[in-house]
This record gives sequence, C-alpha cells and structure tokens, in this order.
Amino acid sequence: MPAIKQFSSSDISKLINNNADRFGQRNTAIIMSGIYWGLTPIEIIKLTVEDVIAPNGQFYQIWVLPAHSSFNGIAREIQTRDHVIKFFQNYVDLRLNLNWGISNLNSYQTLDPKSAFFFNDKESPYKLTRTVNKETGRVVYQARSMVDHLKKMIAKTDIQGANASSYRDTYIRLLWENGCGWNELKLATGIQNKKTLEKKVRPEHKQLEQIYKQLCKGIKVPHYKS
Repeated sequence: MPAIKQFSSSDISKLINNNADRFGQRNTAIIMSGIYWGLTPIEIIKLTVEDVIAPNGQFYQIWVLPAHSSFNGIAREIQTRDHVIKFFQNYVDLRLNLNWGISNLNSYQTLDPKSAFFFNDKESPYKLTRTVNKETGRVVYQARSMVDHLKKMIAKTDIQGANASSYRDTYIRLLWENGCGWNELKLATGIQNKKTLEKKVRPEHKQLEQIYKQLCKGIKVPHYKS
C-alpha cells in the first residue's frame, strides 16, 4: 500500500454520507471528480461546464481535459459512464435550484458553459491562490481553497492518514487493480514518471512487512493424524 492513505469502498461511502449537508450533492460530485475522474485539486477548480456537458445538456461519456487545465500541461481523455452520471447530475440539479452560474441559453441545461463547474459554500467558484517565489520571481497558482475543502470532508469521518491527494491516488490504484498498465496510467493521469506511479500502486518495504504479518493470520494449522 502507498504511504498516503487511499480510500476503500467503505471509506468512500463514509465521505459521501458524512458530507451530505446543505451542499451534499456538490460534495459528492467533488469526491467523485477525484476518485472517478482522477482530477487534482487544481484541475477540479479549473474544470468548466463545457468540459463535461455537451450543448444538448447531456454529460459527455468521453471528454478531454484541456492542456491549459491539466496536470503537467498534458491534455487527457476522461470518461463519464452511465453508472456515475447521477452523482454529477444531482449536483447540476442543485446548481439550477440555487441559480449558480445560470445563463439565458437553452443549451448546457441552461448553465453558463464558460462557468466553473464547481461552486463553493459562498455560492461562487473556488479560487486559485496566486503566490510569487521571492528568489525567482516565478508566479505560481495553488489550489488552497479546494485542498482545504477536500481535507475538511475527510475530517468529518474517522478515516486516518488521508489527505487531499488521497482522492486521486485512489483513482490511480483502482485503475491499476483493474488492469491498467504503465502506459495507460500515464495517459490517464498525466504523470510521466514511472517511479511516481509505482509509489502509488506498490507497497513500500515497511508496509509490505505489515501486510505479511496479517496475511493468512486467521488460518490455523490442522491437527494431523499420525
């Protein structure tokens, strides 16, 4: 198992159920955007309505996260299959009920296609934090608002050892467990370094030691007849 806690199915259910508050549909959609779409916090913030919803109002089953919004600046294909659409449609219904980012168009379910897909508790898009490196003068944008929200959702459960990276790391592990090879993982995540991916899907030595201590622990040696 990776050093950073990844979510089990029961963990995911806890996250969803324990964050089913006034904006529960939004919280569930954010959880699924990390675990099912594999988005980083900054990608979640940058995601727009037109990225995921077609002009006819339907969710794209296959869509492309544009390079300007994606990790490492590499555009990548993402899918939204029928069994998960309800998670995201419930959130769109909430947006419509609360008039978040509504347009005068009949398309895109009447949402503004250029608007951010996710709105915060103050009913406005999550913001990126602009920081400047004092030594190099380089401007960097960070997703502090989304990272904080992801952490707060974890804090409402009894899940230990998880952080904002756990959502996407869970997505990566699930892809691996369901047969994705290294090349597919690179395409699906934008992560080009194999060692980085290995850390997310393969046990570290100390953790492997603990796994072996528990492996087959409940199996007892039978009493053999002489």
